[in-house]
Amino acid sequence: MKFTTKLFLTWMSIFLIFYITVIAIISLFWGIRIQFWQLLLVFFIAGVLPPAALTWLFYRRLDYMESENPEPPAFSGHKNATLTFKARSSKPYAEMLQKIDRNFIVSYSDKEARVVKFRTDSRIMSWGVGGYVKLLDDGKVHVIIYPMNADSKREEKILNQTLRLLQSVLNP
Repeated sequence: MKFTTKLFLTWMSIFLIFYITVIAIISLFWGIRIQFWQLLLVFFIAGVLPPAALTWLFYRRLDYMESENPEPPAFSGHKNATLTFKARSSKPYAEMLQKIDRNFIVSYSDKEARVVKFRTDSRIMSWGVGGYVKLLDDGKVHVIIYPMNADSKREEKILNQTLRLLQSVLNP
């Protein structure tokens, strides 16, 4: 299942739980009876439309992480870096992929193009960041880290932390 679908269903579940709790409290304390079609209409307006809007807002960035497009992302708010990578084995791409997989969620990898796309964990208060890593021929790694919400100060801090973490992962 795609991450965007999981995210939509998670948000919808959160809204559903909140909605059921509010309806139960209203029914218990005030004794108001609500018809089934009213429940469905209110849930659709309050429980489906907001998660759909949130998912649509970040869809391009979220979908890029899992797409098979090996080109670097062209999103606003990204940070570029070129890091050195000293492989300890004869298979540098496999070693790089393994190191990234230990610390991040790998959403796409392409051995021929030598590209790895990853993301950090998404939470309620932070959408996390996405990353693009391309292994170059001369022992260098081209890194692009981009936030889901380019206007967030919190995600800018997470962006810088992720870049430092990636640098320490690739150069222990």
